[in-house]
Amino acid sequence: MPRTGLGERVAAASAGRDRVLDAVKVGALLVVITAHSLAWQVDDGKADNVLASRPGYAGLTWVFQILGLFFAAGAVTNARSFARTRDPSGWLGHRLERLLGPVLVYSLCWAAVLLPLSLFLGEPVEDAGRFLSQLMWFAGIYLVIVAAVPWTSQHRSVLVLACWFALIVAVDLMRLNLCPAVGWLNMLLAWGWLHQVGYRWPDLQSVAWPRLLAGAAAAMTAALSLAYLGPYSNSMVSVSGDPEASNLSPPSVVLALHGLALILLVAAAWPLLARLLQAPRLWTAVAVLGSRGMRLYLWHIPVVGIVAGAFMIVGSSPEPFTPAWWITHIGCVVAAVGGAWLLAGIAGGPERRLRAIPGSPGQPRAVAFALAALAGLLVLLLSATGLGTWWSTSFLGIPASAPVLVALLLALWRLRDTGQISNNQWASPVELPSQ
Repeated sequence: MPRTGLGERVAAASAGRDRVLDAVKVGALLVVITAHSLAWQVDDGKADNVLASRPGYAGLTWVFQILGLFFAAGAVTNARSFARTRDPSGWLGHRLERLLGPVLVYSLCWAAVLLPLSLFLGEPVEDAGRFLSQLMWFAGIYLVIVAAVPWTSQHRSVLVLACWFALIVAVDLMRLNLCPAVGWLNMLLAWGWLHQVGYRWPDLQSVAWPRLLAGAAAAMTAALSLAYLGPYSNSMVSVSGDPEASNLSPPSVVLALHGLALILLVAAAWPLLARLLQAPRLWTAVAVLGSRGMRLYLWHIPVVGIVAGAFMIVGSSPEPFTPAWWITHIGCVVAAVGGAWLLAGIAGGPERRLRAIPGSPGQPRAVAFALAALAGLLVLLLSATGLGTWWSTSFLGIPASAPVLVALLLALWRLRDTGQISNNQWASPVELPSQ
């Protein structure tokens, strides 16, 4: 019997999927990996964000900060799959499994390596653990947002979006004028708002593209005005030494407006993207990358760290934005994507064994919601604590311990509601059939 080619297997596994949504997620992932591969610079043996010494290039961050598109695309997928299910608790449990599984494998791996070493080497290992965990915040905040989908997906009106946006503005005003710590509420509100806007993406496809482009231009103009004329940083990422209010840590109204502009731009380009993705080779590439999406996101971090670490040993890297610098960092992009792909494949085995651990089906929806939300909050704490820290303070000074947090996440894993899952009904990435 002849073997089926990869393209045919992908087409069969992905029948009925919205190719544009998957392409947006994969595109956002690749842009994030590229941005992190370009962001570092080594001088005198120390690594730092390249923008710390070259703030004039902050405009590049407006191109690379596209995580809002991932939240918006996730909203459409979440709403559609939740609308089809008859088991809300099982749906939440399965979403928890999809998001937390890769995080658990990644965390267990690095905690097992770093925690024993930190007993002897101390602070350098703890710093390495925080570097390796810092981008896990995305999985944490996304888990909390997904936990609320059974409620937020029922309230998609423009009025809800307007009130939600007003709340983001109010939090920012309090952050800038009263209490800086209040701004961290926008960690949930700003990303959650972009997820909420994503619910409207299917409706936006019926709007004429000139109107969508006009809306995108208005939102981007407002974001640029606040960043360059107002109290906010002109960078869309946090940069050490920047005296102006960050747009990312915590998120600001600038980030919300920037994300809205990108969502409207993609809505305008949707028909073109849909036609392009009919090409079998392009769709196969998107589907294959998407099949390891969250694992690629996590495992590119150590690869970038290894490349930057090599230049730290040498003592310096090429002068920023010179031809040699671009060649070096484009090489880092290639290494990050390729290395993360290999590591993500290896991590897939332990993740499958983790999924084989029985859950606790038949939970009330409130319990399933609480478990998913708690898991997200614990991942947020772990991302700030680091994977090599026995005991320290974490997010907003909360006491935390890496082994305790990982143990709690494992306990929540055992409590997840596995529900009545059939085939690939609720899957986020395309699951490719085995050879």
